[in-house]
Amino acid sequence: MGIQSKYVSVNPKLCTGCSVCELICSFTKFRRFNPKESLIKINYNYELGYLEGFRVCTQCGLCVNSCPTGAMYRGDGGIVLIDYSRCSSCLSCVNVCPNSAIVVSGKPYKCDLCSGNPQCVRYCVRGALNVS
Repeated sequence: MGIQSKYVSVNPKLCTGCSVCELICSFTKFRRFNPKESLIKINYNYELGYLEGFRVCTQCGLCVNSCPTGAMYRGDGGIVLIDYSRCSSCLSCVNVCPNSAIVVSGKPYKCDLCSGNPQCVRYCVRGALNVS
């Protein structure tokens, strides 16, 4: 895999499925409170009261290797970033992502840890999110 970067992780025992992380992510990136546009996704079973799934970019770099234009690259600390001036919106990054963590809203978007200050972690009231 090469360079290992930090990424957002979840403690499923602490997550209540409140969706604050999804809302703050979509607002931070798109200035809209819309969990469908969030770059972090939770799948919480409210009936049974537990986290069934969690999806976020793990900075694995498969998208970097698949990008034909070089728009996907590793920045400081190994975080995968997108140079939109080089992005052709071919979506090869979306197709190769093992976590389905790249959101398309006109062009591809992915978690970049909010330039080192992930807002989802900051606003998680239960402390269920961390940077690993």
